[in-house]
Amino acid sequence: MEYLKSRGLSEDNAASFRLGYVESPLPGHESARGMIAIPYITRSGVTTIRFRRLGDGDGPKYRSVPGDPPRIYNANALLAPSRYIALCEGEFDTIAAHLAGYEARPGGLPGLLPAVGVGGVSAFKSYFARCFKGYEAVFMLADADDKGQGMEFADKLAGQIKNLRICPMPAGHDVNTFILEFGPDALLELLEIKRDQ
Repeated sequence: MEYLKSRGLSEDNAASFRLGYVESPLPGHESARGMIAIPYITRSGVTTIRFRRLGDGDGPKYRSVPGDPPRIYNANALLAPSRYIALCEGEFDTIAAHLAGYEARPGGLPGLLPAVGVGGVSAFKSYFARCFKGYEAVFMLADADDKGQGMEFADKLAGQIKNLRICPMPAGHDVNTFILEFGPDALLELLEIKRDQ
């Protein structure tokens, strides 16, 4: 919970996204020991789990189940009635944007700015684009805390999603750090979304 709180998540937030911690892995899954478990949930249940390393260490920061195909994270957000949707790179940015979209709306009413994501630039598959038809705008929240991969990712998607609006985060920020520093309303202001829409 200490790590999740540093990302701006409460225990209730962690429970609603069913985030977990791998303390006693099953045989064959020892490499996930000590990692955060991030389930990919749809209406039919958990479809896969990705793992996030805590702190600095050896090996990749994220791990997927071997052989598992790329999927959209927080896919249930695609079912929310909304004129807009946010698309993020990474699960924690997706959670932060999704929560910001609901916290910024009085009473937490659904439909203001749901968010989905993919687990990295190469995880977006061209057939995902059909999920974004019908929205007035798809806000691609591009990270600006890396070596340009956030904008590369956004540029790649611009040719695939017709109603895409690329929204770079301010220099040095990803979605999560931006919301932590400036609050959920600041994200909507950046995207020029009014709270009453």
